[in-house]
Amino acid sequence: MNLTIAELALASDKTENYIRQHIYRKHLAARNKGRRVYVSVGEAVRWARERGLPLNLPANVAITSQHNEDRTARMTVLACLGSDAEPQNLFTLLRHRRSDTLGPWVGELDGTWHSSDLGQGILLFTFDATLTHCQELVDEILESGTLQINDSTIHFDLEPHPRCHWAYRDDRPLNDASVRSPFSRHSAEVIEYWSFVPEVRARWMEILKTQRGKLESQLKSIPFPLVRGPDRIGNLMIAGALDEITFGLAAHPDRTLNFQAAGHEMLPESFRATVWASHSGDEVLKKEFSVSPGRTVFKLASDVDHIGFAVYRTVDGQCVDLMEVNLVMQVDINMRVGSGRTLHHQDRQGLPKLKVNLPGDRTGIRVESDHESSGLDKGIRRLWLDRRVYERETALRLERNFARFGPDEFDEAALHFISLLSQDSDRDQPIFLADPYFMNRAAGNHGTQLYLDMFAATRDRELRILCTAKECSDESIWWSNFPDEITSHIRVRSFRKHNDTRGFHDQFLITPKREILITHSLNGWATHGVTFAGLPYEIYRTTALRSWSMDTESSTAGLLVREIC
Repeated sequence: MNLTIAELALASDKTENYIRQHIYRKHLAARNKGRRVYVSVGEAVRWARERGLPLNLPANVAITSQHNEDRTARMTVLACLGSDAEPQNLFTLLRHRRSDTLGPWVGELDGTWHSSDLGQGILLFTFDATLTHCQELVDEILESGTLQINDSTIHFDLEPHPRCHWAYRDDRPLNDASVRSPFSRHSAEVIEYWSFVPEVRARWMEILKTQRGKLESQLKSIPFPLVRGPDRIGNLMIAGALDEITFGLAAHPDRTLNFQAAGHEMLPESFRATVWASHSGDEVLKKEFSVSPGRTVFKLASDVDHIGFAVYRTVDGQCVDLMEVNLVMQVDINMRVGSGRTLHHQDRQGLPKLKVNLPGDRTGIRVESDHESSGLDKGIRRLWLDRRVYERETALRLERNFARFGPDEFDEAALHFISLLSQDSDRDQPIFLADPYFMNRAAGNHGTQLYLDMFAATRDRELRILCTAKECSDESIWWSNFPDEITSHIRVRSFRKHNDTRGFHDQFLITPKREILITHSLNGWATHGVTFAGLPYEIYRTTALRSWSMDTESSTAGLLVREIC
């Protein structure tokens, strides 16, 4: 059902010129039929709701409108108990879709709140009803700042004016979009009310520190990565599936790409689409076309590992659906069936019964699926993967976050190591070097020069070395014959477990600004080479500070700490 400009102006209590201006500015999508301009009822309802305008539709229009009454909605409220024991909104998501389409939930709309206690004072509520009913609940929240759910009163603190944006489908694991569509088959139009209450966000971050893994599994019913999106804490989000028409794209082994469009409301020339496909970074296909109901087949000239499409409304150019995915090029499955006997063992006291599977004849089954049919394409892909490794290594090297040296590049590795030590010369914080085998010095003049340069580069700050040496005698301190001028700032401690095994295994360097993982001990560079990788996590920094704070010559956290010098 469509409205003329005059009908929409009367229904929204605005002038016809006001309606035309919003159409001209692309705030309101319209269609031309000859010389007359029409706006669909669904578009009018969306436009009026976003701007808080009344919309008094004629009686005959209200009956046929499919925007609210014929849309199914699910409202999910995640709340936590605050310091005053009052439930505070952590995140509320209202999703709605057409009742006659397959959506993310199925079942009768019982209009009843279902609740569950997730622990740590976190409560989860879900509610299935018509969009009209759920919209009334949203209006209640905006008016009173609260929502009554069974015996609980959830408190909200929202900005009064919403922010509108779009959420698209994108199955690439490294997609940078803040919000992906909560619908698997449709993109979504999002209306979001923001919250800027720091206390609720701080409370959520505290909960994540101890419950992150558990919460990720408990919150699967909310199709939004809330654990990775703390900026959305406290918000209310309304996501409407753009499901009047369904679009899909599939790549087939016969080197064809099939684009599918289905929807009884699709009008000729009402949508245009762009389809693309690539292999190893090279564009194999990129075409724009007018969308027609049914299937559109594209012939490919190569294997592809990445496909996607975008669909735009012709009337205003708005992208209404976008999907992009990286394809799995090869799948290998190995299965082995064993025929050996199983022995059951029970001790003399009749306590635990143990089972031992004896080896026997085995039958192997291999299932392989390879979508790369061309030897040329396979070769190109291998070279492309090599190039990706080279490009990433080069970029990290330029940022001084990554460096790799072979066994024959000891001098180059030493120079890089000394440069890392010298970068923060303006800071007076200590430097930590963790090397389990530090007491086993690197042999030869190259090794001696490395230690001399390391001590000299850090002499203006304290160099704290963590090792796992067994002996802590004066004879074992091989650097004692070095000049005191470059060794007076050196402190070395050994960390071992009570069973006399090493207290740690990793090698790392902590400077005031950087955390660098080192793959081998200093005495192994000439034999095995070494790689330096900068890390952004500060996990090793925390480990170093905690270890160094342990009491020496006493048992702390299962370790015996000894001061060597």
